[in-house]
Amino acid sequence: MIFYMHECEEKLGYSFKDKTLLRLCFTHPSYAHEHGGVKNNERLEYFGDSILGFITAEYLMQKFPDADEGLLTDYKQQLVSCEPLSKAIEKSGLYEFLMFGEGEKKNSPEHHRSAKENLFEAIVAGIYLDGGLEEAKKFVKRTLFSKTQLVRARGKDTILSCRPTDYKGKLQEYVQKYKLGTLLYVEKERSGPDHEPMFTMAVTVNDKEVAFAKGRKKSDAEKEAARLALEKYEKTKKQPVKTVAKQKQTNKRRKSK
Repeated sequence: MIFYMHECEEKLGYSFKDKTLLRLCFTHPSYAHEHGGVKNNERLEYFGDSILGFITAEYLMQKFPDADEGLLTDYKQQLVSCEPLSKAIEKSGLYEFLMFGEGEKKNSPEHHRSAKENLFEAIVAGIYLDGGLEEAKKFVKRTLFSKTQLVRARGKDTILSCRPTDYKGKLQEYVQKYKLGTLLYVEKERSGPDHEPMFTMAVTVNDKEVAFAKGRKKSDAEKEAARLALEKYEKTKKQPVKTVAKQKQTNKRRKSK
């Protein structure tokens, strides 16, 4: 596979002094496995996760000087989660340079979304090692912070939030509100190599499967399963038990009149 370094660096907004390091950032484990076990970007991903955490924490400390520790932690977790990182890679056009193995190309969109998240973290580490912390900060601010849509949150602090939709929380509220029963997430299947497993998680209500989804992480699969379950429930337009009871009483009164 040809790796177009110049085009890649243009989209990165950074020119690597060590071109081998640049290529390593974009070497997926599946590609390395199919090409004789060459080095892959997993170690960079591991290192980049910590660097990204530091950069994000510093950014939030400066942006929200009056926010408490709990709120800052919440916002940090939101910014560095799978969804914003994968979207940042998509919008920057960098995903096209990620070198996959032939078998990996056939995997699901959920699997590839996780690969985008890992790529972002590997790039952060690569730029840090090649050009230092300030260059890594520039990349993160340009591709993640400036591209993340922020909306004003309610509350006395009225600070900005980047909170993605909490599908698991919304599903829990829905199940409780409509008294549907006990909500659980169950692992249906685990596939793929040990270094890169794919999880299939099902959401069940009263031991009945409502929906399932796949993901590189169990948490990602659970979120997607929750979203699908909510979508399914919303189509059925279930009414709360109390509402149904009240409606029956109202009908009886009307008939008696």
